[in-house]
Amino acid sequence: MDGRLLAIVLFVAAPFVVLLGGIAVFPKLCRRWNWLKRNYRGAVVPCSYGVIWWAFCGVLYAELAWMADEQVRPLSLAFLLSSFGFGLLGLIDDLWGSAEVKGLRAHLRALRGGRITTGQLKAVGGLAMALTVASLLQTGWTILLSGLVIALMANAMNLLDLRPGRAVSVFLVLAVVMVVYLLRTEQALTAAMLGFLMAAALLLRRRDAAGEAMMGDVGSNLLGGVLGVSLVAGLPVWMQGVVLVVLAALHLAAERVSLSQWIETTPWARKLDRMTGVR
Repeated sequence: MDGRLLAIVLFVAAPFVVLLGGIAVFPKLCRRWNWLKRNYRGAVVPCSYGVIWWAFCGVLYAELAWMADEQVRPLSLAFLLSSFGFGLLGLIDDLWGSAEVKGLRAHLRALRGGRITTGQLKAVGGLAMALTVASLLQTGWTILLSGLVIALMANAMNLLDLRPGRAVSVFLVLAVVMVVYLLRTEQALTAAMLGFLMAAALLLRRRDAAGEAMMGDVGSNLLGGVLGVSLVAGLPVWMQGVVLVVLAALHLAAERVSLSQWIETTPWARKLDRMTGVR
């Protein structure tokens, strides 16, 4: 095989080699590194499984950013920074975070008491990352709007990731809707960048939904961050405003009522939730 052709094949295949290799070896590495946690059912399973997505996105979006011309490079960089940054913040919380402090109000109380938590780091770092990413795609006051959409979407996936398969299933449904919209509005590149992560999410969804592994904050943060970038890149400003209102309402509700408890006591939500994974 010609050397140039071989280089092209390896370049294209690299992200998928990382993805499939991670699926094959990561469970063994988790046991060797003691990356194990008890899920809500009490079973000890590999955690931070979303590291596989993190590695996959890092290679894929870095290659796309390197290959892109000046017109589309900001979009490629936005996907790269979002996946890497939100994934990293989630991984830090997975490895060193405390399960004792949950929710925005709890983290604020800890801060007033002089205690620094990884949740605070994730909130501040996530907002800074979101605004940086938004500045690649927007100008003026819309940077703040788009940054809030990205940051809240990333955290929304965290809020959903309390039961097997819930967050990744919601991500896939929203991503399908977004990809259809992007294709209908002739935004094929953004659709393709989101579509790559959709394919990777499908490959890992079975273990998460079966309760055999936990994707962790590194996974849920990354899924939400990339979805947020897709929304910001593809939607007009007024639609981003609608999304922001919905996300803000979700976060306010989650501070007052347990999302899982609400699902369990709401028949239609409970029925849909049972379709996402084991309970």
